[in-house]
Amino acid sequence: MLPQLKDFNWFIDMKLIPGANGQRIQQPSCVLSLDINDPTKSANENEKTVQIELSKETLNLVLDNFTRIREQLNTLAKRE
Repeated sequence: MLPQLKDFNWFIDMKLIPGANGQRIQQPSCVLSLDINDPTKSANENEKTVQIELSKETLNLVLDNFTRIREQLNTLAKRE
């Protein structure tokens, strides 16, 4: 069995990054906190939380891919 997503939370984090002329600018990122259950692990090790930080560009890429996945699942569901 594969690990399963049990819950998730997210928040926006503002990072200071180097900008032009030595100035620092704020850049937002999305931090996802994923609660994972792995049924192949022992009872006291089967749940863990994974945090992933996504830039705006990466988040858009992930959302685009999830949209494609949803469309494919909908197409397959209509065939049944």
